[in-house]
Amino acid sequence: MEMKGMVGTFVAWLIGTVIGIILSIIYFVITLFVVKAAADIVFAESLGTDMAVLSAALITVGSMLGGAGMRKGTLE
Repeated sequence: MEMKGMVGTFVAWLIGTVIGIILSIIYFVITLFVVKAAADIVFAESLGTDMAVLSAALITVGSMLGGAGMRKGTLE
């Protein structure tokens, strides 16, 4: 009986992790588009791909870590 609960917990964890990774990738792509568009509008010149990817990655990591701290019970 314990094995069933452990397998169920593992499957739920695995599904949650895969969904989290997929949503993180989608968020990164959207952030990359916004950073590139904002740089084109504000600076009126093209932003280098490496700097755009770095900026989007930092924004994504910051928001993911900031959102993780807001979960109930993690700050206790």
